Amino acid sequence: MITAHTDTVSAPRLPLAVLAAEVNGRMMCVVIDSYFDESLAPGLVSVPIPADDPAWQELRTAPRLGISVLNPLQTIGVANIAPSLTSDGGPGVVEGAAVHLTARLYQEFDAGQHTVALMSVSGRRTGDIAPEQRDYLFAA
Repeated sequence: MITAHTDTVSAPRLPLAVLAAEVNGRMMCVVIDSYFDESLAPGLVSVPIPADDPAWQELRTAPRLGISVLNPLQTIGVANIAPSLTSDGGPGVVEGAAVHLTARLYQEFDAGQHTVALMSVSGRRTGDIAPEQRDYLFAA
């Protein structure tokens, strides 16, 4: 089962995206509750990941990772997201997600209870976005 990680100090936050890849023949993923665009040239985004997340220890070795920005209905059922993960031996994507990014780990930083992963984005694909979901994606 996949669950969203939260700090013990702060209130639980709604999952925003899934970071995934196939590693050693297994699909691995981490649910993330935020990501930030850091640079347009080169394209860099940062994602906070719980420092003790065992999946990240394997994911960080993948040559390419997928970041799937979830649509509003997917955020509600994030615990059941695993069956919708697909991969062709590389970055994992969540089918039906609003946006898919292909990235690689650029750098990572210790941030207390989290590791901040700076990702270099090499590709972007937009999924089907219903008009009522556009405001959600802008706010996310």
